[in-house]
Amino acid sequence: MWNNDRSALLSLIIVRICYVLLAVCCIIAPWLARYYDEIVNEANGMPSVFVPLLVTLYCAVPAAVVALVCLDKLLGNVRRGEPFTESSVKFLRIISWCCYVEAVVFVYFSFIKHFSFLVVIGFAFVGLILRVVKNVFQQAVIIREENDYTI
Repeated sequence: MWNNDRSALLSLIIVRICYVLLAVCCIIAPWLARYYDEIVNEANGMPSVFVPLLVTLYCAVPAAVVALVCLDKLLGNVRRGEPFTESSVKFLRIISWCCYVEAVVFVYFSFIKHFSFLVVIGFAFVGLILRVVKNVFQQAVIIREENDYTI
């Protein structure tokens, strides 16, 4: 039967898989960028975007790693039964800022390929949602602390 522990474990496994996928993507990024460049741009007679795409992808990696580490730690809090703590609020705050950093990184590429502006909007929206969830968690921490001191 499916329960909260299994759900948290599945989320933790997916985060760990994302670590591996991010490492693999870092290794094969030059080939992926070259493939994209050949298929989309050169086939249509457009100028190469190999270097800007590669710069964008590699600039996005540090924020992605930080977000994955924070997700990993946040899930650790959830699995320990301590979701409403100051550390969880901190992790949510950091992850939301990572989303905003990714949005800024992709703004650079959106000047070259306009469709990537959708990525910018997506990251900014997820960052906003995480800020709201962070605020909810922060209020839950305050309420939990008040309840702990109430007899």
